[in-house]
Amino acid sequence: MLARKYRANKADIEQTIKNGYNIQGEFLYAKVSREKKEKTTFAIIISKKIEKTSVGRHLIKRRVSSAVEELIKQGKTDFFKTIVFFPKKTDKISDFKTFSKDVSGVFSKISK
Repeated sequence: MLARKYRANKADIEQTIKNGYNIQGEFLYAKVSREKKEKTTFAIIISKKIEKTSVGRHLIKRRVSSAVEELIKQGKTDFFKTIVFFPKKTDKISDFKTFSKDVSGVFSKISK
């Protein structure tokens, strides 16, 4: 589970969705805030259109959040922005490696 200090609040999420820019990945896309914040925060939003069951939604959310935690431990969050992840609809739920690869791709595109 993502630590509370890295979670975005509702106002930041709404502002990022409204004014942020998109970064596409293979299994997810991210909205990134345009303005700098005092710290880097994250949110993961999964609708019922993407995955019908709550078990599936929680599984995706846990996989994305653990990929984010792994990159935080490596120190790759030096861009101080709010990032909101939206997984894409697929036939089956992908494994941790694919989500980790997508999240690290999003991080590398943000830091450029």
